[in-house]
Amino acid sequence: MNWTIITLFAIYSLIGILTLVIWWIIYEAILARGYNVREAVFGKRPNPAVALDLLGGFLATAILLYAIVALAPRTSFRLNIPAVAINIVAILFLLTVLRMLVAGLLRLWFRDRRDAQGDIISLNNELFVQRNIATSLFSTVLYVILVAGLVELDIFDNTHAGIFQLYNMLGIWLLGLVLVLVHSFFYLEYGSRNHILHECFHDNNPAAPFSLLGLVAGVLPLNHAQLVTFGPGQHMFNTPELWTFLAIILAFVLIARGALQVVLYATTGINLRHELVIADNVAWGILDGGIIFSLLLILIALMQ
Repeated sequence: MNWTIITLFAIYSLIGILTLVIWWIIYEAILARGYNVREAVFGKRPNPAVALDLLGGFLATAILLYAIVALAPRTSFRLNIPAVAINIVAILFLLTVLRMLVAGLLRLWFRDRRDAQGDIISLNNELFVQRNIATSLFSTVLYVILVAGLVELDIFDNTHAGIFQLYNMLGIWLLGLVLVLVHSFFYLEYGSRNHILHECFHDNNPAAPFSLLGLVAGVLPLNHAQLVTFGPGQHMFNTPELWTFLAIILAFVLIARGALQVVLYATTGINLRHELVIADNVAWGILDGGIIFSLLLILIALMQ
């Protein structure tokens, strides 16, 4: 029996708890500055939107810790607790900066536009004042995309991959943007009104980000499974066959989901797009994300 594993589990459990505490402090002091996080979570009227946004950050930090430990280039790195801790702190700092950048870009996008309640749209206002679940779910999607890229970034260059890791990180973020655009175009509306930002920040429709989350959570691990097979010098911007493979997979998922929509409409009269966008059917949004993720999970399993 490997007793070292038990010892490391105890150590990394403590590190994991401390990491979540650090993220809470970062969220409270920087990302949610001006709003009372403790009141939102533990007050007389708990705010599930803020809790979901915090959960997205918690999941991101957990994925980072997993990646640092499980994907380390050599087992001895796991035993170097100070180096692991420095990795975690450095990447949490990057995640914080990126999250602030995203909030700023969203503010520039919306400018002086107002939500359905008449407030000028901003990320924190939707979370803390409007208690907008759709916004928090969209934020979770962003956390997943950001952390998927950061997972590829080796702070200390233990694998000596250098600039190629940076290319993969940027490539994953580009892939995440493509997924958001594809989902908006094919699942929500072909025009400019019912895109994902409108659904999440103006219409407060959680069904849309639930569906998007299933797509993102399925494609990004599939992409990672391909990246680990890359040889020296390969990265996402000099390997067109990877993008071709992902495009074929996306087309297959769109066709399968479209076939389901046609069958349901022909047999029951249920219009899935109407349920997702017009009726704001959260129940279907959850199931839609689950169906999309399940299709992609099968492909991930076949690649093992």
